[in-house]
Amino acid sequence: MNRFDSLVHVTRDGRWLNGRADAGAARLASELDRGRIDRACLVGLPGVVDNAYILECARADARLVPIAGVTPGDFDAAALARAGFAGIKLHPRLGGYDPLADSTLAAVKAAAEARLVVFIDTLFRQRARATTNAADTIDRIAQACGGATIVLLHGGGPALLHVAEVVRLHATLVLDLSFTILQYAGTSLEPDLRWVMERLDQRVVIGSDMPEHTPDEAFGRAERLASGFPSEKWANISHRNLQRLFPASAS
Repeated sequence: MNRFDSLVHVTRDGRWLNGRADAGAARLASELDRGRIDRACLVGLPGVVDNAYILECARADARLVPIAGVTPGDFDAAALARAGFAGIKLHPRLGGYDPLADSTLAAVKAAAEARLVVFIDTLFRQRARATTNAADTIDRIAQACGGATIVLLHGGGPALLHVAEVVRLHATLVLDLSFTILQYAGTSLEPDLRWVMERLDQRVVIGSDMPEHTPDEAFGRAERLASGFPSEKWANISHRNLQRLFPASAS
């Protein structure tokens, strides 16, 4: 195995949130092939794609690990686990809810009890509500939900270094660099990305956020940032860390 993409999306009709990208299953399969992706987490989004379709696609393509898109207070973690999902996705910004609300924390705890990995979008800022900075928000979630395995999607964006310090303290947190690794190319965040990859290689994963970006783009960028790393470090980042979370026999 060479590449395990932490974050890809699909929709039934191929339409995507930005109104431009093709989010169809055929294109996803093609881009996984082009990017030489061995496995990928297929992540749902409430109101964008139904979880039944996520499972359908995952069953049709053995590379895909199904992650259910959920809204706090409106899902049954045990039932999702029985159905074959490997995790849940929480998206406070898109859903317009407080990432620190009791219902959000209860959702994380319920998923952990069902042995589901929790994916949470860490670009928390919303027009409708003020939020604390990403690192403090994540720290409070980790403290309240001790033991939950949480993949921190997008690594907090420009708050990456602060988030990395929280990840360093909590063994069950995983730092995902999808979106951020491409969105902030050419900015002062670049040396921070390399620093985090080098020093937290056993806790960092790479995703494309397909169809926002392609796997080939994301992994190509990550490889350039990781130039000169020992092969063991790159293997951790590119696939081993996700393999540990999602053994092939459990996908």
